[in-house]
Amino acid sequence: MKKFVIVMITILVLFVFLMVNYLLWDKENLLKQTESDKIEQDWLRGQNRTLQSTVNEQEQAIKALEKEKNQLSTRISGLEQELKRINSLTEDYRKEIAEKGQAINNYKMFTEGLLCELTLDWFESISNRDYEAAWDLLASDHMIFGKQYNREDFFRYLESVHSIGLVRKAGEEDDGAGKEGYKKHWTADGFSFEILKGYGDEYEVMTELQVEVVLDGKHAGEVTDWMQGLSQLRMLFLFSHEDQKWEIKTVTKANN
Repeated sequence: MKKFVIVMITILVLFVFLMVNYLLWDKENLLKQTESDKIEQDWLRGQNRTLQSTVNEQEQAIKALEKEKNQLSTRISGLEQELKRINSLTEDYRKEIAEKGQAINNYKMFTEGLLCELTLDWFESISNRDYEAAWDLLASDHMIFGKQYNREDFFRYLESVHSIGLVRKAGEEDDGAGKEGYKKHWTADGFSFEILKGYGDEYEVMTELQVEVVLDGKHAGEVTDWMQGLSQLRMLFLFSHEDQKWEIKTVTKANN
Protein backbone atom coordinates (compact mmCIF):
# COMPACT_ATOMS: atom_id res chain seq x y z
CA MET A 1 0.00 0.00 0.00
CA LYS A 2 2.83 2.32 0.86
CA LYS A 3 4.48 1.67 -2.50
CA PHE A 4 1.24 2.45 -4.25
CA VAL A 5 0.97 5.78 -2.50
CA ILE A 6 4.56 6.60 -3.40
CA VAL A 7 3.91 5.72 -7.04
CA MET A 8 0.79 7.81 -7.14
CA ILE A 9 2.55 10.76 -5.56
CA THR A 10 5.41 10.39 -8.05
CA ILE A 11 2.94 10.28 -10.94
CA LEU A 12 1.12 13.29 -9.55
CA VAL A 13 4.35 15.26 -9.17
CA LEU A 14 5.42 14.28 -12.65
CA PHE A 15 2.05 15.31 -14.02
CA VAL A 16 2.21 18.63 -12.25
CA PHE A 17 5.74 19.15 -13.52
CA LEU A 18 4.62 18.37 -17.07
CA MET A 19 1.62 20.64 -16.79
CA VAL A 20 3.73 23.48 -15.43
CA ASN A 21 6.27 22.95 -18.22
CA TYR A 22 3.50 22.87 -20.82
CA LEU A 23 1.96 26.02 -19.44
CA LEU A 24 5.31 27.76 -19.55
CA TRP A 25 5.88 26.62 -23.14
CA ASP A 26 2.38 27.63 -24.13
CA LYS A 27 2.83 31.03 -22.49
CA GLU A 28 6.09 31.56 -24.35
CA ASN A 29 4.43 30.64 -27.66
CA LEU A 30 1.51 32.86 -26.79
CA LEU A 31 3.85 35.77 -26.13
CA LYS A 32 5.64 35.14 -29.43
CA GLN A 33 2.32 34.94 -31.27
CA THR A 34 1.14 38.10 -29.57
CA GLU A 35 4.32 39.89 -30.60
CA SER A 36 4.02 38.54 -34.14
CA ASP A 37 0.37 39.61 -34.28
CA LYS A 38 1.36 43.06 -33.01
CA ILE A 39 4.02 43.37 -35.70
CA GLU A 40 1.53 42.24 -38.35
CA GLN A 41 -1.05 44.68 -37.03
CA ASP A 42 1.49 47.48 -37.15
CA TRP A 43 2.36 46.51 -40.75
CA LEU A 44 -1.31 46.38 -41.66
CA ARG A 45 -1.85 49.76 -40.05
CA GLY A 46 1.07 51.12 -42.09
CA GLN A 47 -0.34 49.62 -45.26
CA ASN A 48 -3.75 51.03 -44.42
CA ARG A 49 -2.25 54.49 -43.89
CA THR A 50 -0.39 54.18 -47.22
CA LEU A 51 -3.53 53.08 -49.01
CA GLN A 52 -5.54 55.85 -47.37
CA SER A 53 -2.93 58.37 -48.43
CA THR A 54 -3.05 56.98 -52.00
CA VAL A 55 -6.84 57.15 -51.96
CA ASN A 56 -6.71 60.75 -50.75
CA GLU A 57 -4.22 61.63 -53.49
CA GLN A 58 -6.41 59.97 -56.11
CA GLU A 59 -9.46 61.77 -54.80
CA GLN A 60 -7.58 65.08 -55.01
CA ALA A 61 -6.44 64.19 -58.52
CA ILE A 62 -10.01 63.33 -59.52
CA LYS A 63 -11.26 66.63 -58.08
CA ALA A 64 -8.52 68.49 -59.96
CA LEU A 65 -9.43 66.68 -63.19
CA GLU A 66 -13.12 67.43 -62.68
CA LYS A 67 -12.26 71.10 -62.10
CA GLU A 68 -10.09 71.13 -65.24
CA LYS A 69 -12.87 69.37 -67.14
CA ASN A 70 -15.36 72.03 -66.07
CA GLN A 71 -12.92 74.78 -67.03
CA LEU A 72 -12.33 73.14 -70.43
CA SER A 73 -16.07 72.72 -70.93
CA THR A 74 -16.56 76.40 -70.18
CA ARG A 75 -13.71 77.32 -72.50
CA ILE A 76 -15.03 75.06 -75.27
CA SER A 77 -18.45 76.62 -74.89
CA GLY A 78 -16.88 80.06 -75.15
CA LEU A 79 -14.86 79.03 -78.20
CA GLU A 80 -17.97 77.60 -79.84
CA GLN A 81 -19.75 80.90 -79.31
CA GLU A 82 -16.72 82.77 -80.66
CA LEU A 83 -16.60 80.44 -83.67
CA LYS A 84 -20.28 81.07 -84.35
CA ARG A 85 -19.65 84.80 -84.15
CA ILE A 86 -16.64 84.56 -86.47
CA ASN A 87 -18.59 82.39 -88.93
CA SER A 88 -21.37 84.94 -88.88
CA LEU A 89 -18.90 87.77 -89.49
CA THR A 90 -17.20 85.74 -92.23
CA GLU A 91 -20.52 85.20 -93.95
CA ASP A 92 -21.30 88.91 -93.65
CA TYR A 93 -17.88 89.78 -95.06
CA ARG A 94 -18.35 87.24 -97.85
CA LYS A 95 -21.66 88.80 -98.78
CA GLU A 96 -20.16 92.27 -98.57
CA ILE A 97 -17.21 91.25 -100.76
CA ALA A 98 -19.57 89.63 -103.27
CA GLU A 99 -21.69 92.78 -103.35
CA LYS A 100 -18.61 94.97 -103.75
CA GLY A 101 -17.26 92.64 -106.41
CA GLN A 102 -20.54 92.90 -108.29
CA ALA A 103 -20.47 96.67 -107.89
CA ILE A 104 -16.89 96.77 -109.18
CA ASN A 105 -17.81 94.59 -112.16
CA ASN A 106 -20.75 96.85 -112.89
CA TYR A 107 -18.49 99.88 -112.62
CA LYS A 108 -15.98 98.26 -114.96
CA MET A 109 -18.73 97.70 -117.50
CA PHE A 110 -19.63 101.41 -117.32
CA THR A 111 -16.02 102.27 -118.22
CA GLU A 112 -16.18 100.35 -121.50
CA GLY A 113 -16.80 103.47 -123.61
CA LEU A 114 -14.08 105.42 -121.80
CA LEU A 115 -11.50 102.67 -122.29
CA CYS A 116 -12.51 102.19 -125.90
CA GLU A 117 -11.96 105.91 -126.46
CA LEU A 118 -8.56 105.66 -124.73
CA THR A 119 -7.66 102.78 -127.05
CA LEU A 120 -8.72 104.81 -130.11
CA ASP A 121 -6.61 107.74 -128.90
CA TRP A 122 -3.59 105.46 -128.46
CA PHE A 123 -3.98 103.90 -131.89
CA GLU A 124 -4.50 107.33 -133.45
CA SER A 125 -1.36 108.69 -131.77
CA ILE A 126 0.66 105.74 -133.08
CA SER A 127 -0.79 106.09 -136.58
CA ASN A 128 -0.04 109.85 -136.58
CA ARG A 129 3.47 109.08 -135.27
CA ASP A 130 2.76 111.20 -132.24
CA TYR A 131 4.79 108.82 -130.08
CA GLU A 132 4.99 111.26 -127.17
CA ALA A 133 1.20 111.22 -126.82
CA ALA A 134 1.16 107.43 -127.17
CA TRP A 135 3.84 107.16 -124.46
CA ASP A 136 1.83 109.36 -122.08
CA LEU A 137 -1.07 106.87 -122.21
CA LEU A 138 1.10 104.00 -120.91
CA ALA A 139 1.50 102.95 -117.27
CA SER A 140 5.00 103.25 -115.86
CA ASP A 141 5.22 99.45 -115.48
CA HIS A 142 3.67 98.69 -118.87
CA MET A 143 4.38 95.51 -120.81
CA ILE A 144 3.95 95.54 -124.60
CA PHE A 145 3.90 91.96 -125.85
CA GLY A 146 5.87 90.89 -122.79
CA LYS A 147 8.48 93.64 -122.91
CA GLN A 148 8.89 96.95 -121.07
CA TYR A 149 10.33 99.90 -122.97
CA ASN A 150 11.98 103.16 -122.11
CA ARG A 151 10.89 106.24 -124.04
CA GLU A 152 13.55 106.11 -126.78
CA ASP A 153 13.20 102.37 -127.44
CA PHE A 154 9.42 102.72 -127.51
CA PHE A 155 9.64 105.43 -130.18
CA ARG A 156 11.97 103.30 -132.30
CA TYR A 157 9.77 100.26 -131.74
CA LEU A 158 6.70 102.02 -133.17
CA GLU A 159 8.48 103.21 -136.32
CA SER A 160 7.69 99.84 -137.91
CA VAL A 161 3.94 100.43 -137.50
CA HIS A 162 2.28 102.54 -140.21
CA SER A 163 -1.19 102.54 -138.68
CA ILE A 164 -3.42 100.74 -136.21
CA GLY A 165 -7.19 100.86 -136.20
CA LEU A 166 -9.91 99.42 -134.01
CA VAL A 167 -12.13 97.22 -136.14
CA ARG A 168 -15.86 97.90 -136.26
CA LYS A 169 -18.43 95.17 -135.95
CA ALA A 170 -20.06 94.00 -139.13
CA GLY A 171 -22.88 96.30 -140.24
CA GLU A 172 -21.79 99.21 -138.00
CA GLU A 173 -21.03 102.61 -139.52
CA ASP A 174 -18.61 105.23 -138.26
CA ASP A 175 -20.47 107.69 -135.99
CA GLY A 176 -17.48 109.93 -135.49
CA ALA A 177 -16.64 108.56 -132.06
CA GLY A 178 -13.08 109.10 -131.07
CA LYS A 179 -12.44 111.81 -133.66
CA GLU A 180 -11.18 115.23 -132.74
CA GLY A 181 -14.03 117.57 -131.94
CA TYR A 182 -16.39 114.74 -131.04
CA LYS A 183 -17.76 115.75 -127.62
CA LYS A 184 -20.82 113.61 -126.87
CA HIS A 185 -20.68 110.79 -124.34
CA TRP A 186 -20.55 107.47 -126.15
CA THR A 187 -20.07 103.77 -125.54
CA ALA A 188 -18.02 101.10 -127.29
CA ASP A 189 -21.06 99.87 -129.22
CA GLY A 190 -20.15 99.34 -132.84
CA PHE A 191 -16.51 98.46 -132.15
CA SER A 192 -15.02 95.02 -131.67
CA PHE A 193 -14.13 95.92 -128.10
CA GLU A 194 -15.24 93.88 -125.08
CA ILE A 195 -14.53 93.96 -121.34
CA LEU A 196 -13.67 90.53 -119.91
CA LYS A 197 -15.05 89.76 -116.47
CA GLY A 198 -13.00 88.04 -113.78
CA TYR A 199 -9.62 89.49 -114.77
CA GLY A 200 -7.40 91.82 -112.76
CA ASP A 201 -8.01 93.46 -109.39
CA GLU A 202 -10.55 96.17 -108.59
CA TYR A 203 -8.44 98.83 -110.29
CA GLU A 204 -7.71 96.85 -113.46
CA VAL A 205 -9.88 96.07 -116.47
CA MET A 206 -9.04 93.44 -119.09
CA THR A 207 -10.42 93.92 -122.61
CA GLU A 208 -10.34 91.95 -125.84
CA LEU A 209 -10.46 93.75 -129.17
CA GLN A 210 -9.90 93.26 -132.87
CA VAL A 211 -7.46 95.54 -134.66
CA GLU A 212 -6.24 96.09 -138.19
CA VAL A 213 -2.52 96.78 -138.44
CA VAL A 214 -0.62 98.15 -141.39
CA LEU A 215 3.14 97.80 -141.11
CA ASP A 216 5.70 100.12 -142.64
CA GLY A 217 7.17 98.36 -145.64
CA LYS A 218 10.74 99.30 -144.71
CA HIS A 219 10.48 97.70 -141.26
CA ALA A 220 7.88 94.99 -141.80
CA GLY A 221 10.43 92.20 -141.63
CA GLU A 222 11.73 93.45 -138.29
CA VAL A 223 8.39 93.22 -136.47
CA THR A 224 7.29 90.04 -134.71
CA ASP A 225 4.71 91.45 -132.29
CA TRP A 226 2.32 93.37 -134.52
CA MET A 227 0.80 91.30 -137.32
CA GLN A 228 -0.10 92.73 -140.69
CA GLY A 229 -3.88 92.75 -141.16
CA LEU A 230 -6.56 91.71 -138.69
CA SER A 231 -5.67 90.26 -135.28
CA GLN A 232 -7.11 89.82 -131.80
CA LEU A 233 -5.46 91.62 -128.89
CA ARG A 234 -5.97 91.85 -125.17
CA MET A 235 -5.30 95.11 -123.38
CA LEU A 236 -5.20 95.54 -119.60
CA PHE A 237 -6.03 98.99 -118.27
CA LEU A 238 -4.97 100.28 -114.84
CA PHE A 239 -6.55 103.17 -112.96
CA SER A 240 -3.79 105.40 -111.59
CA HIS A 241 -4.69 106.89 -108.19
CA GLU A 242 -1.81 109.32 -108.44
CA ASP A 243 -2.89 110.77 -111.79
CA GLN A 244 -6.60 109.92 -111.41
CA LYS A 245 -6.83 108.45 -114.90
CA TRP A 246 -6.85 105.17 -116.78
CA GLU A 247 -3.58 103.96 -118.31
CA ILE A 248 -2.60 101.11 -120.63
CA LYS A 249 -0.73 98.50 -118.60
CA THR A 250 -0.33 95.50 -120.94
CA VAL A 251 -0.87 94.63 -124.58
CA THR A 252 -0.80 90.96 -125.57
CA LYS A 253 -2.06 88.70 -128.30
CA ALA A 254 -5.38 87.07 -127.51
CA ASN A 255 -5.36 83.31 -127.00
CA ASN A 256 -7.51 81.89 -129.75
